[in-house]
Amino acid sequence: MAKQSINLSEIYKPHLQQIKAHLAKEKTILFGGAIRGGKTMWMVAEGIQLSVDYPGNVGMLCRQDMPSFKRTVLVELEKYMDVGVALKDSSGNEVFVSLIIQHHQTDHYFKVYTGKDKSPSTIWYTGLGDDIRGLASKKGMTLGWFGIDQVEETEEVHFNNLMGRLSLNIPKIKYKALLTANPMPGWVKMRFIENKPDDFIYIPSLPRDNPYLPENYEEELRKIYPKELVMAWLDGDWSVMEGGNFLFRYSDIRKAVNREL
Repeated sequence: MAKQSINLSEIYKPHLQQIKAHLAKEKTILFGGAIRGGKTMWMVAEGIQLSVDYPGNVGMLCRQDMPSFKRTVLVELEKYMDVGVALKDSSGNEVFVSLIIQHHQTDHYFKVYTGKDKSPSTIWYTGLGDDIRGLASKKGMTLGWFGIDQVEETEEVHFNNLMGRLSLNIPKIKYKALLTANPMPGWVKMRFIENKPDDFIYIPSLPRDNPYLPENYEEELRKIYPKELVMAWLDGDWSVMEGGNFLFRYSDIRKAVNREL
């Protein structure tokens, strides 16, 4: 399917790990595994591209609660509101059409331009766990893709529910589940890091992979972070966040689950 000619380079110049994630063929992509690796920016850009590539597509961007979504994902999404799509009119003159046709702030969705005489795509957004727009509001939706930012903050039921929504009937559509996360004990680690599901890929992206961070950003954090946070948030190590303020260590829980009585 031909892609729209949209120049987004002034807004988004993906680094190498982000490019790998954009090119991934797998249905479910977990990207990040550390702080400041460009997770959210990748997820929003991939959602925009899926909306443009498949006219009439329906996607959903989520985080555990709406306040966190507005501070992170929505900020990245709104950067695309001033983007113009270059077109030629009947006289051959270049004209521009806004990529974002509409932002309905009350009902929480964006309409995305996909081409002349083509159906616009829709990007819904919500907090998954803090209001009636969460789990119940998505039970009847039909989606082509979804993205959950900081998926380790959410419950597994939200992911399973959204996977069941990927059934939009568009010719040659590629269904996508876009996930970002930081290393934490829990269902994300157990399901995606300790196991290798079918049609899934994990692509790490660390602060050192992001060339757009301030100089000495990582070095300064290494001076002030405790060892556990350095290994998890800067080095992307999923095995270290076992202590902290947890009543039971995650590794002990896993041992108990697997123990034969």
